[in-house]
Amino acid sequence: MTDVETEGGARRKIFPPELTVRALRDSGYKNTAYALAELIDNSIQADASEVEVICVEERVMLQERRRARISEIAVIDNGDGMNADVLTMALEFGNGMRLQDRSGIGRFGMGLPNASISQCHRVDVWSWQAGPDNAVHSYLDVREIEQGLYDEVPPTQADPVPAVWRERARSIGSKGTLIVWSSLDPARLTWAGARGTLHHTEMLVGRIYRKFIDQGRVAIRLKIMCDGDVSERVAVANDPIYLMAQTSTPAPFADQPMFQRWGEVDHCFPVTIDSGTHEVTVRISYARPETVTSDGTNRGSTPYGKHAEKNLGVSIVRADRELDLDDQWVNSYDPVERWWGVEVDFPPALDEIFGVTNNKQAATHFARMAKFDWEEEAEQGETSTAFKQRLLEEGDPRYHLIDIASYIRRQLSEVRKRLEAQTKGSRTRGDPRHEQPTTDDRATRAFRDRADHKPIASDTQELDDQSKDALIKDLEKKHYEPDIAAEMAQTAQDRKRKVLFLIEDWEGHAFFKVESKPGGLTEIVFNSSHPAYRRLLEVLSPEFNEEVSEAVLLKRVGDASTTLRMLFAAWARLEIEEISRDRLDRLKDMRQDWGQMAKAFLAADDL
Repeated sequence: MTDVETEGGARRKIFPPELTVRALRDSGYKNTAYALAELIDNSIQADASEVEVICVEERVMLQERRRARISEIAVIDNGDGMNADVLTMALEFGNGMRLQDRSGIGRFGMGLPNASISQCHRVDVWSWQAGPDNAVHSYLDVREIEQGLYDEVPPTQADPVPAVWRERARSIGSKGTLIVWSSLDPARLTWAGARGTLHHTEMLVGRIYRKFIDQGRVAIRLKIMCDGDVSERVAVANDPIYLMAQTSTPAPFADQPMFQRWGEVDHCFPVTIDSGTHEVTVRISYARPETVTSDGTNRGSTPYGKHAEKNLGVSIVRADRELDLDDQWVNSYDPVERWWGVEVDFPPALDEIFGVTNNKQAATHFARMAKFDWEEEAEQGETSTAFKQRLLEEGDPRYHLIDIASYIRRQLSEVRKRLEAQTKGSRTRGDPRHEQPTTDDRATRAFRDRADHKPIASDTQELDDQSKDALIKDLEKKHYEPDIAAEMAQTAQDRKRKVLFLIEDWEGHAFFKVESKPGGLTEIVFNSSHPAYRRLLEVLSPEFNEEVSEAVLLKRVGDASTTLRMLFAAWARLEIEEISRDRLDRLKDMRQDWGQMAKAFLAADDL
């Protein structure tokens, strides 16, 4: 029932067409490229092996200058085509041939009409199964619907493909479909020009359909037509976990994987629901050592590093089609995040468990798991096992996702440690004779100055070849890459260093430790798992701040200053909590002695 009778006898529609269509136009497509992806979904579902996205441009006068602006956008494919009944159904909101079909990327029946009116006022569809001269045609026009001219899909009629598209339709095949968006809405198009539209569409569809493209199941061509000229390019796979060989990744990784697998095999999670047991596959990757630059500069500033920056997040894949690249799993402050990849692959049978939206842009239930903490929702005294059992009994879909999310978080913690180990010490690379003085050199100078006043046995020792070999083994034990460890040791020997500042991850409360090594070398090793490291030392390092704005840099400096004060507050609390008078006196003496030593070291360091 679509209308009700009021007290005065007038009948009023529950869903007035003019208001409904306005609401549907705001149905949540992230941008024009995502709306176009809906049409490509239909093509692939119709077994198309070729899909073309065409932007038609015309020159218009804007502020006394002629500029190119998109006048039409078309999508044409060589899929199975539609007869009149199916075409009519395809233009109905919430209808379609595959509403109950869980075998492919379709199902929701919202794609064609919703995606189209989100970007334009009119959409025309021609489809043919015996050549474009025998096509059937129908359309939707937002303005006509808003005027109340009709509330049903206009009758589908036999209508050959228009002459302007006829040649293209004939060349693509005896079966196919042509969708044309016209009367485009400038306020809704994300990019005004064809080049911007197709550039972003290429990146997106290359990622969404990467498995189809990589396996040769579909070719997606992107074209610009302007004043009779046609330019064309073929979308290549854009793999956010960088395990594919032929992708859009810049050299030297355009034809080889930039990442490597984490673990020997993918991890599978069986999920049992009413329709049976279905598998969720999680695959994880991380950067190959070859991504670290040979000169020690920040790999994030390379073309392939900037490419990886645009692919941050966990890739949610349904039936080989990506729904979303969820960046809620990313520590946005940390440049190491671009160097890992996670892909979660599940079948359409688990749509309700993952919370797949009808525009196929998100998996809402799984997205909530990125920040999920069961203890925050548990009842008083409830164990994790009891909590999960309660979710199961309540039919909460998160029951099936908890173990998957926990696995991802655990693995990412280990992956991040491995990635940090890849670049530790990379800035020591290069010719040590021309290298600028580092903190290691400044601390060495302070050590030598101190030796003039209070010498110790290690002051006279030198880092000979035997000691250098021992240092290399020690650095590798601390998870420095072998080539970096060798260069660090060689530089320490060439520059006669007495001090090395290092990074290691270990369990325990200590922020740092001091280790004496053969050759009179002192290592000051910071615990990278201690919060003080990330909040103070890491955020102030040059590499960490190479690509940030001045505003972000100032905030990091402010946060580091606060962290430093908190460290001193922790020391103060340690002193006042001491019950033993003797230990309190020792702490105060240590503070005094350390302050005197710090004063001398800072005076010796001519920053």
